[in-house]
Amino acid sequence: MIVEFIGCSGAGKTSLAMEVRRRCHASRRAILSVDLVRDHAGLRWMTDPSMINLAADVISFPSFVRAYGRNGEFVRFAFDRLRRHAPSTFAKYNYRLNIVRKVGVDALARRASDRRTVLVDEGVLLSAYQLFVYSDAPYGDADLDRFARLVPMPDRIVYVKAPLDLLVDRAIRRPDPRRELAGRSRDQVADRLARAVDLFEGLAVRDAVRERLLIAEITDDSREGFEEAVQQVLVGLGGGAAETPPKQVRSIAFVGSEASGKSTILNEVEAWLGRDHQVRRIHAGKPPSTWLTFLPHVLLPAFRTLFPEQRLLRVEAKMEEDPPTRGSYPLLYAFRSVMLAYERRALILGALQRSPGGTIVLSDRYPSGTGGAPDGPQLGHLPLPSGRPSARRLLAALEGRLYRDIPAPDIVFHLSAPLEVTLARN
Repeated sequence: MIVEFIGCSGAGKTSLAMEVRRRCHASRRAILSVDLVRDHAGLRWMTDPSMINLAADVISFPSFVRAYGRNGEFVRFAFDRLRRHAPSTFAKYNYRLNIVRKVGVDALARRASDRRTVLVDEGVLLSAYQLFVYSDAPYGDADLDRFARLVPMPDRIVYVKAPLDLLVDRAIRRPDPRRELAGRSRDQVADRLARAVDLFEGLAVRDAVRERLLIAEITDDSREGFEEAVQQVLVGLGGGAAETPPKQVRSIAFVGSEASGKSTILNEVEAWLGRDHQVRRIHAGKPPSTWLTFLPHVLLPAFRTLFPEQRLLRVEAKMEEDPPTRGSYPLLYAFRSVMLAYERRALILGALQRSPGGTIVLSDRYPSGTGGAPDGPQLGHLPLPSGRPSARRLLAALEGRLYRDIPAPDIVFHLSAPLEVTLARN
């Protein structure tokens, strides 16, 4: 079965597809379409999207040629619309290459779908973005009808929806914004995304799409909202609880503000669970050094002495008083943020991997996926130099990937206390 995720940029298609694939990983019933490209000797190390696309251009082209007899009318329709309406000459040829790649990967997915469920987050249906959104050319029902009639259809279509304000916020916060949105004002980004929303709403009512359609709504940036969308997809695809891993609790996180009682309550829970279970305790807020970060930590006091203005607390305090302009935050701060993300990932993954079955990992604090949160990515929401590679852009992307690799805890206790109590404890 082929399942394609569609929706606006920033709706969460890739994150949703990756989480559905993770839930199905134990049975090996689902793979991502990108795995069809990376599942070759020498390519499994690839993580950079541009490198993966280059590899996909080469690997998928023979499949595109073989499938042209079946998909040729759609390719000609797409190429003709791009010839007339692409916003630039570069875009015309780049989008055509994109069409070729997506049709080729679709052909690869169809061969693999006899044995596995293939989850596609950048599929042929999403080429509607290049055909109808990234230019100001008008389109009507006849254009959408023809697109829906000609495009290679997957078995199921997951339409990932999110509020426009959330889409705009995510698009602006992205460390690697799409070329078409980079450097644009918030109003311009909102106009472009509103056009995309109209497009996908229009596609969703086409008969060929509607009969395959499953809607997953992400209403906010909370973990609970994302989990609800994951369950909507799993149930809609027929998996439901059967697709979810067994509910054996392996990790419990205690989060909350300073002096809210996390350590005290964790001590009691550790003693109580320790009567009947093996328990491993970690502190994800202050992870230990790894072999890779040991030397930088040894040198850190010297750097603090040489560059006192780049101390972490001073940088954060300065950012609160005077938000940084595009790409102006210190590189030392960026390196420290990436080191912390790496150490947190290493601590949590290591604790889970080294814990035998039945062991429960208790974590004092836990990484958050929200940019700018106390235990979350610190770089992705900050301004970056537009339109060119930079060390800050690479470090922000690396930090974000490290946090995305950290699995969610099975249970989270969020502790709070009245302000006067926390002040008295401190």
